[in-house]
Amino acid sequence: MEMRSRRLSKDNTYYTLKQKIIDSELEPDQAVNEENLAALLGVSRTPLREAIQRLENEDFLVRQPNGRLRVAPLSIKEVEEIFQIRSMLEGHIARSAARNATAKDIQRLTQILERLKHSFQLGDSHDVVSYGFEFHDYLSEISGLKTFEKVLNQLRDRSLRYCRYVSLHGDWNTQADEEHYAILQMIAERDEEGAESSMREHILSSLSTALERIKGIGQQ
Repeated sequence: MEMRSRRLSKDNTYYTLKQKIIDSELEPDQAVNEENLAALLGVSRTPLREAIQRLENEDFLVRQPNGRLRVAPLSIKEVEEIFQIRSMLEGHIARSAARNATAKDIQRLTQILERLKHSFQLGDSHDVVSYGFEFHDYLSEISGLKTFEKVLNQLRDRSLRYCRYVSLHGDWNTQADEEHYAILQMIAERDEEGAESSMREHILSSLSTALERIKGIGQQ
């Protein structure tokens, strides 16, 4: 029981710290240290050190030559690579979803977009991003492309970090909302080619928004 409790403590520390980086509560390139992080999370040094090691391995934290820690900066090159990969993989996912989607799936996707639109109208940028990812995740699920889904899951947290950052420094425009509905329409009409094309255009449009926002605030 004690070992299980320790494992949960380590995992919770890791996930909590990672989420704070993803949500930019710990800002890109911010200097951090064990003492401050332990106080912030309310944990002892042992689980914190293991969490830090995992996040260093995942490049969410960066150890400098002098041994000090920083939150990983945002990278224009990285965001370009992530969204380019997403456009290719998610294009195929949308095509497959158009082939596989049931009436119940269409209803579920419609509900997600309605909630996204409502969040946008309320100015709730956090929920806008969350529902956007839920829409994409559900398409992955119904596509049946398990390997594609696994690869995307490896990029998910990094992609989410950039999307959260964009939302914190200005809202997504209504174009993203319109693009989601266009994708849904293609899927509902079982237009496989149209679904794939619409998804690729949507991801690349999101990339343009992300790049504009990152460059606008001087991140490299």
